Amino acid sequence: MKLRYITVLAAVLAFMTGCATTASHYELGMQYYESGKLDDAIEEFQLSLSATPADPVVHKALGDVFADKGLILEAIAEWEVAVNLRPAYEEVKGKLEASYVTLGKEEFDKGRVKDAVELWKKAVAINPMNLEARKRLGLAYLSEKDNDNGILELEFVIDKNPTDALIYKKLGLAYFQKGRFEDAAKAFENLVRIDPTDAMAYNNLGSIYIKIKKYNEAISVLQQAIKLDPEKTEILNNLGNAYFNKGDYKNARAQWAKVVQMKPLDKTARENIKVLDEMGE
Repeated sequence: MKLRYITVLAAVLAFMTGCATTASHYELGMQYYESGKLDDAIEEFQLSLSATPADPVVHKALGDVFADKGLILEAIAEWEVAVNLRPAYEEVKGKLEASYVTLGKEEFDKGRVKDAVELWKKAVAINPMNLEARKRLGLAYLSEKDNDNGILELEFVIDKNPTDALIYKKLGLAYFQKGRFEDAAKAFENLVRIDPTDAMAYNNLGSIYIKIKKYNEAISVLQQAIKLDPEKTEILNNLGNAYFNKGDYKNARAQWAKVVQMKPLDKTARENIKVLDEMGE
């Protein structure tokens, strides 16, 4: 009887050893993961999930392994399941947020702007204060001619980070296209304050001042632009326009004459001089 008992006990132990529990699959998966055996870790985590598919911890671990293997889409899928199962899973939400931003950049660089937008929107949904995601989202909207949404996103970012020259430039152009000239002027005023060496920022500001009939201000900033880039005929043409609109035809002609001297075939300057000739100025 004693021998039979030992035999039965040995059989039971052998059976228990050969059949891993859900917990042991997870633990074994973690051991494989920590030792760099990623494929074995994936297999163990998947075995664990086949028994308990609603375990957010295992989904998170499986996502981590996929991420380490460079399988970002598979990682995101697992992390999304983990967060759906445990909405307050902050560690996983952070991983998702960062992955959405990174994947969005890749999609945008490939020309898939709409896919990038959706990914950045997901990042913002997780963390509305993610300024990188909101900046990229705003710039993507503008690239798709969606000025309204682009302006909203970039205004949010610039309110939190009022030293971003690129955002002021993009906002200024978007405001101008929307006919919001005063807002456009303020954006470029901020831009030249941040970067006083940007000749074209002064030029754009001068163009806006002309639009809102601030001719003296236009002349001042366009003269500064010319100091920074004296060979830029676009700036000289704009300065001529500022003088012309102010009624200073002599200086207007002088600027356009410089353009013709530098670029004899410049159509804008030649036509403007012709207008002065017809006016007797």
